[in-house]
Amino acid sequence: MIEIKLNTPEQLLNSFDPSPFHTRDLDDKAADYIIESAEEAGSGQQLLLVIELPGDQAMRELSKDLPVALRNSFRFRASQSRLRLREMFRIGRWSLAIGLSVLGLCTLIIHLLELSVTQSTFAQTFEQGLFIVGWVALWRPLEIFLYDWWPLMRRIHLLERLSDATVEIRSN
Repeated sequence: MIEIKLNTPEQLLNSFDPSPFHTRDLDDKAADYIIESAEEAGSGQQLLLVIELPGDQAMRELSKDLPVALRNSFRFRASQSRLRLREMFRIGRWSLAIGLSVLGLCTLIIHLLELSVTQSTFAQTFEQGLFIVGWVALWRPLEIFLYDWWPLMRRIHLLERLSDATVEIRSN
């Protein structure tokens, strides 16, 4: 359960967002608080978001629309994160193609150097340098495909859980 105590429902919303209420974005600080609280709640539980408002504020039409606004805001954030993930994988694919090309080119140059140059210390050092450059060219795509996507995927799942959370408006 995530509890938020407010004086007015407007405190939850981005005051610079001119769109109609049900599509309005959450205030960044409010969204961060909700997301951090949801992270602490664990991943196996259904989330319950309780918004406490003074009696007169809890009865306003704006307050009754808060569950829809929260759902839409977190769905939008999840879709934005999915777009970032897609873009990260696109960059990863391009980086992998470039990295493999650089590795292949370095390997070819090393092979040609081994055939044509006597194995001096300088030639061996240059070959080793090319070998390292070839593998370093694969660093970023491997980083993307092995590590970078996990946190973003975890965030997408969390935002989807928040968009499906039960929202209760209570008067205090």
